[in-house]
Amino acid sequence: AKGKARKAAKAKKEEEEEDSSAAAAQQREQEGALEAQLQMQRLLIDSLPSPCQHGFDPFPEGDVCDRFLRLFLETCNAGSGNKVRNRIEAILDAMDAVEDEYPEVIYDSSKMKRILSYFLSVGTDHILDGDDDAARITAAVIVMWEECIASNVNKTKAGVQLQKLMEMVNADDHTLVSFFRKRITCSCLDKKYKEVKSIKKMGLCNNKKCPLGGKVERSKMVYCTRCSVAYYCSRDCQEAAWSDHREVCKKRAEQNAKFEQEMRIRDQNSM
Repeated sequence: AKGKARKAAKAKKEEEEEDSSAAAAQQREQEGALEAQLQMQRLLIDSLPSPCQHGFDPFPEGDVCDRFLRLFLETCNAGSGNKVRNRIEAILDAMDAVEDEYPEVIYDSSKMKRILSYFLSVGTDHILDGDDDAARITAAVIVMWEECIASNVNKTKAGVQLQKLMEMVNADDHTLVSFFRKRITCSCLDKKYKEVKSIKKMGLCNNKKCPLGGKVERSKMVYCTRCSVAYYCSRDCQEAAWSDHREVCKKRAEQNAKFEQEMRIRDQNSM
């Protein structure tokens, strides 16, 4: 009886071991199939084109450009509002904040080029996503930095033209798309440009009481030949706005004259 019991126990054990072995084999097979499936998914994902950065190379975390950008965006977002003037003031406040904290970035053209590439990438994505209002604000930021770099770093112009900033905040779709398309290194906006290139480019009349509401076709605008920064829809508007423009014009004309003199001296010294 004991022999039969031992044989039965042995047979049962062998049966359980076979079942266990079969289950283990089945589990390994399932795990292998799952791993193969995951590998295939990874291959498919890797084969897809990565989202275009439009020429922007992300900053390493903790990089001075990264810290510069965070401070700028925090200050800008804290002071922005729905009104155009509030948005412009927020941009100017943010510029003051980063200039005080990171002057080594502002006066380094290579670093500022990296900063601008970020805004160009963001603005391009805004256009592609259909958020033109956000793209206009981003374009205004780029214009402001380009003006500051030209004036303060490269010394290629007398000063900043706020008129350009105002026009970009109110830019038509043709002007907006063209602005980014000329500055990015990819072709992501080519299709969008074809859609909007028939739209007439509009400018802003510097006369606060312009009978046309301030917007006019840019090719038909006239400008103040004394300061070269104020634009108008007509000579009538220019004359009507002279009392408001007089002091600004005088200061800018003096600034232009001083800049031209400095350029002549610099050119003479370089000979």
